[in-house]
Amino acid sequence: MHIPGQQTPIYNLSMVYDVPIFAGVGEHEQHLLAGKLTVEYFNEGIVIEEGAVGDRLYVITKGTVLISKKYPSKGWVPINTLGPGDFFGEIAILRKIPRTARVSVLTPCTFLTINADDFLDIYQSFSPQSRDNIQIIIAKRLEQLRDMA
Repeated sequence: MHIPGQQTPIYNLSMVYDVPIFAGVGEHEQHLLAGKLTVEYFNEGIVIEEGAVGDRLYVITKGTVLISKKYPSKGWVPINTLGPGDFFGEIAILRKIPRTARVSVLTPCTFLTINADDFLDIYQSFSPQSRDNIQIIIAKRLEQLRDMA
């Protein structure tokens, strides 16, 4: 079950500080992000499907998800489990490629989300160091997916 919703920017700003993908992001950019974040709830099911168009970035504030990938010779393979403070969806948005994995709810989840266009607009104002941090995270995740093949 999916129930989209919204929270106030003050709540969202407090959450932005603790998200690794936003480490080193300036205060101005944090406020911009906080103003664009919405809250979404999933009690069960698939949050994103491998191969789909990347339209949102997700930050987990409550619950756990399973990241899995489909390989021709192995079927669906679990890759990782993520929980509060973790994030997903950044690869498809920043690399402009289809979703690289499936994300399924393991326990009821609350996510802070930002749509791709808003994130990309704000991302352009991140410092080079902050953008490098995000690209390093993406490279590590893509390497993990390749290693599983």
